[in-house]
Amino acid sequence: MPEVEIQLDAEAGAWRIGNSRVECRVQWCDGTLTWAVTDKANHRIVIGPSGLPLAQLDGQSLLPAGKVSTAEIPYPDGSVALSVSFDVNDGLARLVRYYQVWPEQPFVRTWGVLENCDGQAHHVTHAEILRADVSSGQPLSLFHVDQFNWVYRRDFFNQHQVPLIAGRAPVEVRMGAFPSAYADATSCGWFALRDGKFDRPDDVQPNSGYGFVAGIEFNGKSRVRAWATRDHADATTAHLVSAIDELNHRLEPGDRFDVPACFAGVFEGDWDEAGYVTQRFAEVHVHPPMPDERYPWVQYNSWGYDQNIDEAQQLAAIELCARLGVEVVVLDLGWAAQIGEWRAHAGKFPRGLRPLSDRAHELGIKFGLHIPLAQANVAAPVAQQHPDWLIHQENDYFGAPPLCLGHAPCREWLIGEIVRLIDGDGVDYFVQDGEDMVKRCDKTTHTHAPNPSNCIHSTRGLDVVIETVRNLRPHVIWENCEDGGCMLTYKMARLYFTTITVDNIATYATRQGVYGASYPFSPRYSVRYMQDDPTPYTLRSAIFGGPLILMQRVTEWNEGQIAQTKQAIDQYKALRGLVRNAKVIHLLPPRYNVEGKGWGWDAIQAVSPDQSRSVVMVYRAMGDAPRKTIRPRGLRAQSTYRVRLVDNGYSCDLSGEMLAGQGIDVDLAELSSEMIWIDAQS
Repeated sequence: MPEVEIQLDAEAGAWRIGNSRVECRVQWCDGTLTWAVTDKANHRIVIGPSGLPLAQLDGQSLLPAGKVSTAEIPYPDGSVALSVSFDVNDGLARLVRYYQVWPEQPFVRTWGVLENCDGQAHHVTHAEILRADVSSGQPLSLFHVDQFNWVYRRDFFNQHQVPLIAGRAPVEVRMGAFPSAYADATSCGWFALRDGKFDRPDDVQPNSGYGFVAGIEFNGKSRVRAWATRDHADATTAHLVSAIDELNHRLEPGDRFDVPACFAGVFEGDWDEAGYVTQRFAEVHVHPPMPDERYPWVQYNSWGYDQNIDEAQQLAAIELCARLGVEVVVLDLGWAAQIGEWRAHAGKFPRGLRPLSDRAHELGIKFGLHIPLAQANVAAPVAQQHPDWLIHQENDYFGAPPLCLGHAPCREWLIGEIVRLIDGDGVDYFVQDGEDMVKRCDKTTHTHAPNPSNCIHSTRGLDVVIETVRNLRPHVIWENCEDGGCMLTYKMARLYFTTITVDNIATYATRQGVYGASYPFSPRYSVRYMQDDPTPYTLRSAIFGGPLILMQRVTEWNEGQIAQTKQAIDQYKALRGLVRNAKVIHLLPPRYNVEGKGWGWDAIQAVSPDQSRSVVMVYRAMGDAPRKTIRPRGLRAQSTYRVRLVDNGYSCDLSGEMLAGQGIDVDLAELSSEMIWIDAQS
């Protein structure tokens, strides 16, 4: 039997595509297309049949018509997609839905394409990314994680577990590229649904169940709505709909509209398991491959100096970085003539950037630049020559107005500027930044339709810029830094190698970001911007996940700070191979960002896939008791493990069952930490 198999049931008008883990059944009946996913390991959760994700042309719903045709599409990675196509609205357009399955993976990826078959232009005014109905005889809860926001709240990347109860108003979760000054909550583009008991804050162990998990591959603004109903058998059904916000996409004759993709799958376990199955799938089938075996790297970023940087200062920083073992150096805002004029500032870098990139390369270090690529000062040549490319002329980001990447000539100019920088200045790495990367533009003079233009500024704006440059210069690594840690979607994670979680802020908030973001995203998508002065506590707080990025004025450090940082970097390098492939176990959440220093204890764990090795990072901020019992999980219950507290020096042998049950006591002073290594002995 092939690893992925497609079967046709002609009489039932149904097609099956599946592997050893899941089966997706697509059925055409009475002019309606439905899809359902079967978890072959259990049948407590029933996924579907769910209706076709809805769409509208010119405000009118699509009405299927005509003959249905299908095709089997093999891919080089061993996956197979089933395409199902049919006419809509009496031949006005044609819709194709795709369902893709990989060998051994518990996920189905689905997306759509709508083609204008008419002789005149139309507008796509509504499109859903996902529509799924999930049923169980037990209560169902929705789980999602906030993304960064400067103004919404001071506790970053909060996790939300929401019971879905019949009769209650729908839960609504915003996702995508919202500006960090947006006054309401926004979420990572991922969510999970699980049956069974609801987790309580005082539970010693989390609850488990069977569940459904999904990742949204769209950088524009979207939202998920979830609500529950009960049937005659008293089973709960959760209804999940993900739809694009503010859609008004002009579709010329013969043009195609790409309905964004999502992937949906099944899991058994707790919320950590929902994250882990997502991460293992995404590392192989969504994310760009690891740049090398050292990744995620140790990096330096010049923002500690603000924009007051120059050649001599940064050459000295590069020399120190080589001593420390840094692998990438990045010039942050301030290196360019001005925002939108992407050439070295003549006063700060009279010889250009080549002396810095050449010296970094001589030392075996990659060289990078920060670029707010969708912004331009009004005095920049591009704004002077093409003032219409600016969406408006007010301050949007450090005094610079926004550029419209949905306008084709502007987008093409930007791609050319970035490629010129790479080739001319020896750039290996970009930090993409700016205020709200998916802009809103009203202009009728641009190549996109007037507002709402949320979708095209993403799919044919920012996404095209990054995709094109990556294809033209595949060696260059991209980091997402959308205004401090927004746009945490799986389209971002398909385009970028890593992402910031929280902006350049204090230690405790950074731990909050990594703790929350490591549910949906692999640990390498948790950039650690280290702002605080190096101490054993601040350094230890920065070495789980990655990349580790030093954002201090490193040339002003004393020898003690240099030695402490070098030691922490060595620890980070020893950890990263384990952590990047690990199952992340969330033990104690950092919930209380009090005056920037935090309150109480938090702990996070990484367990190797074979459960032979684990590390636990334990922190105590301000307050709470000086002793805490830590209960590591995810280990083999009957195996014996050597447990070693790195700073305390204590070691003992305990079984995995004893570690999870009785735990191990840790004593810490305020603003201190401990690292626990756990290695299998049998």
